[in-house]
Order: sequence, then C-alpha cells, then structure tokens
Amino acid sequence: MRLSGVGIGNHKFSMFCDKEFFELAEITEVIEGSISLDIEMEKKETMLQLFFHFYGKVSLPCDRCLDPVSLPLDFTESLIVKFSSTGETNMEDDMIWIIPENEYDLDVFHFVYESVILAFPSKIIHPETEDGKSSCNPEILERLEKLSMKEIGNDPRWDILKNIKTEDN
Repeated sequence: MRLSGVGIGNHKFSMFCDKEFFELAEITEVIEGSISLDIEMEKKETMLQLFFHFYGKVSLPCDRCLDPVSLPLDFTESLIVKFSSTGETNMEDDMIWIIPENEYDLDVFHFVYESVILAFPSKIIHPETEDGKSSCNPEILERLEKLSMKEIGNDPRWDILKNIKTEDN
C-alpha cells in the first residue's frame, strides 16, 4: 500500500484475494476461494488507522470426510501504524506497528494472511441436515463407522491397572 503522496485524511482502498493470494501465502488448506477486502485508512500526522473489512468464501477440506466445505467469511480487523522519527521499527504487536516516518510503502500482506487464517474455525465439518444427520460424504461415513465398530482387543497391560485401589475404594 503506497503511503507517499497520500495526504492527511480518509482514504479507501480495495483488494481481492484469490487463488494467487492463497498460493503466495502458502495457505495449502484452501481448496479454492475468493475474498474481497475493503480498507479504510485514516492518515494523521503521526499515525495511520486502518480498518479492514473481509468478505467472501473459501472452500476447505472437511475434518471428517475431506470433501470441500464452503465457508462464508465476513469480518473486520483494525491496525494502527505509528510513525517514528528515530527510524525505529516494531511490528511485534499484531495490532500496532511502528515504522520510520519516511517510509513510502506499507506491506499489509502478512497482516491480511494472518487475519484470514485466524478467521477459519478450529473444526471444519459439513453442517447437519434438517433431520440432524451429517451431510458429509456418506461413503466415508460408512467406512468410519465400520472402522470404529471393530472391537479392540483387551490389552493385558491395561487390565493390571483395573486392580489399583484408590482412597475411594
């Protein structure tokens, strides 16, 4: 994002994150996706306030059956960028960056990358149908059911632990 030549006040930018973005960011779990990004920047004498609005869809593999799950995204993030006259930089804080006051470019790629990754849910599975059944791939569900039904034989090493007496016994 170019800073030089941008006057004090409010400015708007937009970006589009598509297959190329996900490849550059090495977000390998995204099967396909397109995310639009609107950025509002308020430039002041000593700082910038950036407001990001992300919206779009991505397809991620289901944690249960590995078939694609379409995930809508619509969220906002903000970032404060302070200008330093001493030339010091600090990007340790995720939401407050310090850059030299003569910087003419601001690279928000990593910020956008982290925001997108953190927007993914920790568990990605197909939603249930109206009758409460999983909408995952039925063939995979059947295989999983067969595998989970196999009786696990008793391990004699664990049987010994059943005889341990506790204070409650």
